[in-house]
Amino acid sequence: MTFDVWDGDDESAAGRFVPLYVLVNGRTSPRDSSLDLATQVAALPVDTRRLEPEYVQIVHRCATWISVAEIGAYLHLPLTITKVMVDVLVEQGYLGVGAPAQEKIIDMHLLDSVLAGLERL
Repeated sequence: MTFDVWDGDDESAAGRFVPLYVLVNGRTSPRDSSLDLATQVAALPVDTRRLEPEYVQIVHRCATWISVAEIGAYLHLPLTITKVMVDVLVEQGYLGVGAPAQEKIIDMHLLDSVLAGLERL
């Protein structure tokens, strides 16, 4: 009887022991159809101890606003898998979706000053 010994060469560069399709439960696309590669996400202040290490890496990378494409590039993940993993994290409340420019500016005086400055140009 012979035993096949896995030497780790095929996944050693990424340090991954679980195939990516297992992490996303075999899903091939996000449930949220509006989620695309340019979608900006940011981590929410929640406990990540229950997450798999790959998901924790995504949450940590999202300390500030970042696009789905950037997450995939930084973590060397396929973009399709990245979209699904981000979708899972959004569904579970670990990430918020939006854009830094969506924050409301309440100071109308500041906006009036900017407008006046632009008009002087």
